[in-house]
Amino acid sequence: MSQPSSGPRPGTAPLAEAVLAVARRDIASFHALPLSHGGSLRNSPFREVYESLFGTAQLAADVSYSGTMLDSFFRPRGPLRAAQRLAAESFGADTTLFLSAGTTTANRVALSTLVGPGSRVLTDRSCHQSVHFALGDIGARTDYVPMRRCCDECPRTFADLGQLLEMFGRAVADGQAYDAVVLSAVSYDGVRYDLPTLLSALAQMYPSVSVLIDEAWGAGHRFHPRLRELTALHTLQQLRATDASLPMRVAVTHSAHKSMSALRQGSYLHLVGDEELQEQATQALFRHHTTSPSWPVLASLDLARLQSATEGEALLDRALHLAQTLRTEIETDARLSAYRLLGPEGHLGDPRLLVSDDPTRVLVSIAELGITAADFRRILFDDYALYVARESGDAVVFHLHIGVDEATLLRLLDALRTIQRTYRSTSAALAGGTSDRFIIAYPPGIPIAVPGEQLCDRTRDQLAALRTSGCEIYTLQNAPHASAGTPQLATAAAGPATSTASTATNGTE
Repeated sequence: MSQPSSGPRPGTAPLAEAVLAVARRDIASFHALPLSHGGSLRNSPFREVYESLFGTAQLAADVSYSGTMLDSFFRPRGPLRAAQRLAAESFGADTTLFLSAGTTTANRVALSTLVGPGSRVLTDRSCHQSVHFALGDIGARTDYVPMRRCCDECPRTFADLGQLLEMFGRAVADGQAYDAVVLSAVSYDGVRYDLPTLLSALAQMYPSVSVLIDEAWGAGHRFHPRLRELTALHTLQQLRATDASLPMRVAVTHSAHKSMSALRQGSYLHLVGDEELQEQATQALFRHHTTSPSWPVLASLDLARLQSATEGEALLDRALHLAQTLRTEIETDARLSAYRLLGPEGHLGDPRLLVSDDPTRVLVSIAELGITAADFRRILFDDYALYVARESGDAVVFHLHIGVDEATLLRLLDALRTIQRTYRSTSAALAGGTSDRFIIAYPPGIPIAVPGEQLCDRTRDQLAALRTSGCEIYTLQNAPHASAGTPQLATAAAGPATSTASTATNGTE
C-alpha cells in the first residue's frame, strides 16, 4: 500500500524521538505509574537498587501517557502511526503493528484476524504453543502436518513440507479447501523454510487462502541479501510483482528482540492484504493486547527498524562471518576436536525437503566431552559467563546474532578449548581397546576400569548409565615423574596428566 507524501520521513525514529522528548520533561502524573521518573522512590532506600537495575533513563521513559499526549496505542494518529508506517515500508508489508506483549500475543491477534470458529486450518506441528492454544480457543478445525527429523546424526526437526502441500492439494481437489495455513518458517535450531516454493504452490492451488507465517527468529533476515530471499515478505513482494491482484491474505509475526536491537517482548505483526484485513487486525489487537502497553518497548521497535534499515546488512555480515569462523575453528583446531558440527552439509541439502540452513546458527555435538548438554551449558554459564539456551540431545546451538562481536567469539573459543582439556579424559580413555588409566565413578568410588584392562562395550555402556544417573566420573593416570603405582588425576584430552584437576562437578571427569 503506497503511503501519502505527507508520511513520516525516512531515516528517522518518530516514536523513539517522541518518547525521549516526554522522558526529558519533569512531568508529574496524576494518572498512574508512580514509578515513572522515579517519583515513588524519591526518599526510598530502594531507589539505588531500582536505578541499578533499570537506570534513570528507563524509569523516565516508562510512562503512562496516551491519546494526544503521546499517541493512542489502538488508534494511533501521531508518532506511533508514523513509526509503524516506516516499519511497513522497511519490511515490505501493507501494514505493520507494534506490540509490547510478545509474539505470543502477536500470533493470537493474527489468528483471530485470519481464522474463525469452524475454520479448517492446516497447521505446522512445530509451531509455537501460542498457535496451538489460540486455534483451540477460536474453535478452529485443525489438521496437523507430520514432523520429520533431519537425519540420524542431526537432531533438528521440522514439518514435512512435501506432505503439507499434498494434504493441501487433496483438500482443494475434494472441494474442502483449508481456510488457512500456519507455518513456523524459521526455527531456533536453524531450519528455514523455502517460502518462495511453498507460498507459490499454495497460491496456485487456492489463491484466496489465508496464511500465518511465524518468523519469530528471523526478523533481521529481511535486511541482508543472503538471508532475504527466503523471507515471507520478500516472497510476497515477488509474487505480487507477477500477479498484482493476488488475493492471498498473509500475517507475518516477528519477535524483534530475538534478532534485532529491540527490548524483550517487542514484536511486529505485518499484514499483506486488503483494508478489511487491516481493520480486522486492529480490532483483534484491541481484544488481545494489554491496554497498558510499554512505551519503551514500542520505541525500541522503532529504533530497531531504523538501525536495521541503515546498518543491518553490515551487522549481519559480521554475524555471518563470525558463524563461519566458529565452524572453521571447530573443523581445523585440534584443541576443539571433541566438538563436531552437525549440518548443514549433508543434512539439509536435499531440495525436496523444502528447507535450508540458517547460517547464523551453529549446531555442535558435544558427545565426545563425556558430559551432558545440560552440564555443558551450566559450565559455560557459571564458569565463563557465556549463555547457550538451546540443547537437543548431545548437541547445543550457538546463535551468532548481531550482538556477538569478535571479542565475544574469542571468549567462547577459549572456553571450548579449556572445557575440552578438562572434560574429555574419559572419552579419550575409552577410545582404545585397553585402558591406560583408572576410570572411577563416584559414588561409590570403585574403579570401573584399571590400567591394562581390556575395554568392551559393556564397560562403555556402564559408564554411560552411571553418568546419566548423576555420578561423577574421574580418570587417573600415572604421571611420568611419579613413582610407580601413584596415580594422578588426568586433566587433558590426550597425553599423561601432571597435576591434580579441580573438583569435578556432576557428570564430569
